[in-house]
Amino acid sequence: MSLQNNNLQKLMIVCQQMVQKGTSPSVALLRAKAPFKASVTEAIEAIKHFNAANGASDPASINGKEVETIASLSKRVALLEQQMAMLQKRLEASIE
Repeated sequence: MSLQNNNLQKLMIVCQQMVQKGTSPSVALLRAKAPFKASVTEAIEAIKHFNAANGASDPASINGKEVETIASLSKRVALLEQQMAMLQKRLEASIE
């Protein structure tokens, strides 16, 4: 394993530790908590890899309030789509 990959893995472990403590990984925090002097680009790359590996949009990681919001927004979108279809029919009828 190259030194770059080793550093990336170490930074990803630090990201995981931050998440377990309830802190969202940021470049500044990651650089401050890194076990070595990490560059900004290394920190950015590590956070990108960490988010990709942990499915930043993974439904299992979404809390209950976010699920409720998503469900509410889905219902609103469905209602708006129905209303839009109805308006399109009315518009077509008035043009004819």
